[in-house]
Amino acid sequence: MKDKLYRLALRLLQNVQEAEDVVQETMIRIWGKREEWGQWQSLEAYCMISVRNSCLDRLRKQQLRPAGEEKAWNIISPDKDPHEKMMAKEAFIQIRKCMDELPQNQQLVIQLREIEGFSYNEIAEVLDMSLDQVKVNLFRARNAIKRSIIKEESSWSRKK
Repeated sequence: MKDKLYRLALRLLQNVQEAEDVVQETMIRIWGKREEWGQWQSLEAYCMISVRNSCLDRLRKQQLRPAGEEKAWNIISPDKDPHEKMMAKEAFIQIRKCMDELPQNQQLVIQLREIEGFSYNEIAEVLDMSLDQVKVNLFRARNAIKRSIIKEESSWSRKK
């Protein structure tokens, strides 16, 4: 669960050290409440909500605006040839760039759904939104990324 918490914190804070600090603090806080774990419907959802809230508190306190991000994942398979690796890396960079340009709610919804594999209901619980809001944000995020990729590909074909 630590990696999921870290990726969420990194998405919100855009800072590796801050994200690590938030995850560590959250895990310590959650461990201190281990007697209560049985009362919680989902420990993972509780932890994700706690990380989200801690990140938002930090952003408010520091009056920061997310900017720039170090890569949180390595999606390149060692089995691919160099050309495939390069193409996969370029696609990853393009998708991350598109995601960074989305509104924050859309960024979080697509992160939790497509990268973390959360269900719509889990996303609604973690982000404290209605199921309809989750679906709308996911639809808009996917469409924005699709439009951006199509636009980029059409500019490549014109350059040739």
